[in-house]
Amino acid sequence: MSQVSSAKASVPRQRQKMESLLSVDEVAEFLGIPVATLYQWRHKGAGPEAYRVGRHLRYEPAAVRAWLDEHLADRHGPR
Repeated sequence: MSQVSSAKASVPRQRQKMESLLSVDEVAEFLGIPVATLYQWRHKGAGPEAYRVGRHLRYEPAAVRAWLDEHLADRHGPR
């Protein structure tokens, strides 16, 4: 067994199934908005919550979906 596969085998299953964080580009594409809009929302304290990971912003997919659902409900009433 190689070192890589043995290292992966030692990672708990729960962490192997962990959802990847989304980049600014991925969230902008998902929402259909310009990247600059995400940066403006962050500056204003609006939009989905983002985290700094080193120099980069990252978003939890579930938090982006929840923000979108909440935002749509505010605009159009409960679904």
